Amino acid sequence: MSEPAHSLGADDNIVAAFQIENRPVRGRIARLGSTLDLIAGAHDYPRPVARLVAEAAILAVLVGDALKFDGRLIVQANGEGPVRFVVAEWVKGRGVRAMAQMVPGETVADDAGLNDLLGNGSFAMTIDPGEGMERYQGLVSLEGDSLSDCAETYFAQSEQVPTMIRIAAGEVVTGTGPSQWRGSGAIVQAIAPDAARGDVAEDWDHVRALFGTIAPDELIDPAISAGDLLFRLFHEDGVRMFEPVSVPRYCPCTTAKLVNVLASFDPAEIGDDDPVAMTCEYCNKRFEFAQAEIAAARSSSQG
Repeated sequence: MSEPAHSLGADDNIVAAFQIENRPVRGRIARLGSTLDLIAGAHDYPRPVARLVAEAAILAVLVGDALKFDGRLIVQANGEGPVRFVVAEWVKGRGVRAMAQMVPGETVADDAGLNDLLGNGSFAMTIDPGEGMERYQGLVSLEGDSLSDCAETYFAQSEQVPTMIRIAAGEVVTGTGPSQWRGSGAIVQAIAPDAARGDVAEDWDHVRALFGTIAPDELIDPAISAGDLLFRLFHEDGVRMFEPVSVPRYCPCTTAKLVNVLASFDPAEIGDDDPVAMTCEYCNKRFEFAQAEIAAARSSSQG
């Protein structure tokens, strides 16, 4: 089921496929409000690092939603700069999470870009179809001014698919409350030519020219819905946005899972603290476990 893009009202925390009429181009658009605020605001990151985490989350949603199976997609960039790595994970049907790890004691300038944060490194996308199935990973050099640039290079080199991606994230003040992180992104890809379609280069150039006019402010503005933005871009061609999929913040950390992780360690590695504290690197939630709980979990796994 699909609706004209301009008929859809404003919404947050969604991703949706769209089709430009009579053009062999596929696309997806994502808008993240409260979900992105939970992810980017979970840690006391410097603002440029929080923005990098937000962009990684949006990118994972845009690419991961295209998976045709119930697996997961991992987007990761590793570097040699103040940020060691940034990683985002999209799990089909569950949602997205993302985090970054900085070198202890490092600082970054307020206007730091991708190269300032990560320096030399690599960008990877990993598709995990699930238990018992083989993972697929594509890897490219960390080049360009944004994670979007890296992803475009990835698709050009690993998939040979002409791709354009636009992502923006930032803090927005609404009403009288504190600022909140929000952002949006969109991706368009050319469909491979066949005997019926023939050469698609002209269509791709047409869509690319229109898509390139997207401004960061348009992506962040809470008053502009996904449908509104698509209509602004492609109303002369005609554009249809399909049923949106909800995008919650997903983090599978639970007391049961984490106590089993602790139980897998040698007791000497855990130490004598009672309770033993753990903090999830993604959602920053703190957990405490009594030594007796850990011992019981260890006995259960061994029995």
